[in-house]
Amino acid sequence: MKGDWVGKTNTIIAGMGGPHWPDSKGTWEKPLLAERDITLRIVGQSDRRFWGQSIIAGDAASGGAVTTEPFIGTVSKGGDSVMMADTDGYFFGDLEGNTLSYCYVQAGAKQAADKPAVVTCLDVTKR
Repeated sequence: MKGDWVGKTNTIIAGMGGPHWPDSKGTWEKPLLAERDITLRIVGQSDRRFWGQSIIAGDAASGGAVTTEPFIGTVSKGGDSVMMADTDGYFFGDLEGNTLSYCYVQAGAKQAADKPAVVTCLDVTKR
C-alpha cells in the first residue's frame, strides 16, 4: 500500500467550510459539486494496517491552497477491500491491482454554522 495514490475527487457538499472546502456555499437544497486533484500518501504499513495523509489541491476560490488530513486504514483479510478513517469521516473501498476505488462520507448538520456533509466516490491509482 505504501506510496502515492492519485486521482480526482467527485464530491458533493452540503454546508459551509470544512478544511478541504473552505469556499463551499453548498446547501441541502443546492449542494456544491466539486472536483479537485487528490493524493492519498501512504507513508507507513504494518501487515494489513497502514497510515498516511490525504492531500487535496486547492482551487482558484481558495487561492490554490493545498490541504492535508491524516488517516489510518486496514486492508481486508482477502486483500480486496479497504476501510479508513480520518479526523472526521470514513473511507470504504475496493482494491484491485494498482487501483483503489473508494467512497468517503462525512456527516454534517443542518445548521449553517456546523460542519458540512461531504460525500465523494472516486478511483485513485498507485504511482
